[in-house]
Amino acid sequence: MNQLTEEQRKRIEENRRKALEKRAARSALEKGNKSTSQAVKEINLTNTSSFSKNSFEPSKSSETYANNIAVKNTISIASNSSLSLNVKNENTINYNLFGKEKETIRGSCVLLSRKRFYVDVGYHKEMIDIFKTIPSRLYDVKTKKWNFLIEDHDKLISLLKPLQQKVLIAGLPRVLLKLFNKTTENREINDCDLSMLDPVLLNALLPFQKIGVKFGVQHKGRVLIADDMGLGKTIQAIGIADYFKNDWPLLVVTPSSVRYMWLEAFHTWLPSLNSQEVTVIGSSKEHIPNDKVIIMSYDLLTKMQGAIEKRKFKMAIMDECHFLKNPKSARTKAAVAILKSINRIIMLSGTPALSRPIELYSQLSILRPRDFFGYVEYGIRYCNGKKASWGWDFHGSSNMEELQILLEEIVMIRRLKSEVIKQLPAKYRQMIVLDPSLVPAKKILKTMAGQLKESTLKGMEWRGVLLQYFHETGDVKLKAICEYVLDLLESDRKFVCFAHHQNVLKGICEAVEKKKIDYIRIDGSVNAEQRKKLCDKFQLQDTCRVAILSITAANCGITLTAASLVVFAELFWNPGILTQAEDRVHRIGQEDCVVVQYLVARGTADDEIWPLVQRKLDTLNKAGLSKDTFMNADTVVQENSLQPRLEDFWNELNTSLDISELDDNFDAPEKRLKLDS
Repeated sequence: MNQLTEEQRKRIEENRRKALEKRAARSALEKGNKSTSQAVKEINLTNTSSFSKNSFEPSKSSETYANNIAVKNTISIASNSSLSLNVKNENTINYNLFGKEKETIRGSCVLLSRKRFYVDVGYHKEMIDIFKTIPSRLYDVKTKKWNFLIEDHDKLISLLKPLQQKVLIAGLPRVLLKLFNKTTENREINDCDLSMLDPVLLNALLPFQKIGVKFGVQHKGRVLIADDMGLGKTIQAIGIADYFKNDWPLLVVTPSSVRYMWLEAFHTWLPSLNSQEVTVIGSSKEHIPNDKVIIMSYDLLTKMQGAIEKRKFKMAIMDECHFLKNPKSARTKAAVAILKSINRIIMLSGTPALSRPIELYSQLSILRPRDFFGYVEYGIRYCNGKKASWGWDFHGSSNMEELQILLEEIVMIRRLKSEVIKQLPAKYRQMIVLDPSLVPAKKILKTMAGQLKESTLKGMEWRGVLLQYFHETGDVKLKAICEYVLDLLESDRKFVCFAHHQNVLKGICEAVEKKKIDYIRIDGSVNAEQRKKLCDKFQLQDTCRVAILSITAANCGITLTAASLVVFAELFWNPGILTQAEDRVHRIGQEDCVVVQYLVARGTADDEIWPLVQRKLDTLNKAGLSKDTFMNADTVVQENSLQPRLEDFWNELNTSLDISELDDNFDAPEKRLKLDS
């Protein structure tokens, strides 16, 4: 029978009910002296068996597993009769001379804590009497639920068996009983000696980050670090990897846009590691060397699966592991095949998909392949799984508190910014080195870099070269910038993205549009009234996830505290403008630590402007004129001290040109030297 619509099912049910009532009444009249019960027995109900189960509404109870399709229709036989029929699944008919037959009460056991579980079920007197015989029983007045020690679980289920015709309770899955039968009430992270770590890394770890490293060690290097963004998942992962360095070679898999950020992180936090022993793989044509650390993108997993497996890695870090949320994707299938033979696996994600728990399954099954739920069992219990005509629907969520208890027990450590805010700076800066393979090395950039270092270049000539150098940098960075923004869109968080040149702003907008993500854009063409509407949209609408702003046109006068991440696609040499722009997010109303990321490209004007901004802010700090500093940003581009510095030219220029005039020239379209053409 073809799948019927909801309206068709209702119409069929109504017509069937009316037909049966008429037939029963007619039969009762024809038989005259026969009792009502006899009349009912003579009713010809053979046609009812021809109805498909799909004609009926499936049970919608979230506490019973799908596949239990029961139809509960009561059919009145005569207007003055109390006789009723209950049509159940399997098309069986139960009689009740005193009205509706009582339905079986169904419920389930759910974890309440590491030591206790509760029974989610309706009221039944005999069941409650059994509950009261369990010594560990407790009754929660607020939730109106009974809870017990896990060690009493099997005893309780056994005592309830005689009531199974009236009460059916689904017990805790064996996976949970095995894990929690012998645990303590509170989870304890074992202390361990971290003195073997690289001294630079050890001294840089904050207290909560050390706990994260110890958690990873306690779980033998198979762990999901799901801390909020900005809490230092990278340094914790490197700390765990350093503790188990005897198990290297180490494979690091990341979004392509942050491969070189990881390279810088290893150089920064593990100076004892020879820099030549860390390699970034840029394409599938490259050979995987016998180095200690290999960094590659998720896209290369599929293309290089055979070569990776031959390399026989013993440890892996999977950054932004939500990239593996789709078990049917090629990258997830390749990852599962590669990681099944790797002993220690560290997964990192600030968005572990607890709102869509099915997206977590592939990651969890990689970390715990032998003693975890099967896919369907997991989907039914934690994704409100329902059987549809086309298969299982696992898009929902259920038993979320239990799932979090389970994850924290077996693989996951997750801290929110609000929990460790006292250990964090209110504003945390990072310098992100863009993928150099996406930044073309143009000859004109080398030419202009050389011109800026010529002592003969003065005043307006120097300014013209600087402006052109800055504009060309925006052009060559654009592809890498868009790649980074697209990677950010894989998570569900909001963020603010600043840029300066119109072509860069336009390119970012087009990249976001292709992903069909809602966003706002504010530049010099947007009036005050429109700004207010756009800001309200970003602040109030969850679907609006990105604010794309001009550095000079939107660095003041607006509030965007709905985000806690600020990304600067381009730099700007005036640090006051940058800090003002940062404070569109870092201001009153912001409840989170703000993460500020500056995207820089090597071999461009960024090599000159970033150190300049650092020094200028440091000078202002020493003079007490600013509270901000860029010196503590995660990654710093090293400059050649023998080369002339950009600020030397800047200081010389200041003697004949007001700084504000140069800034104004960047904002005036007619004065940009055709920079935006």
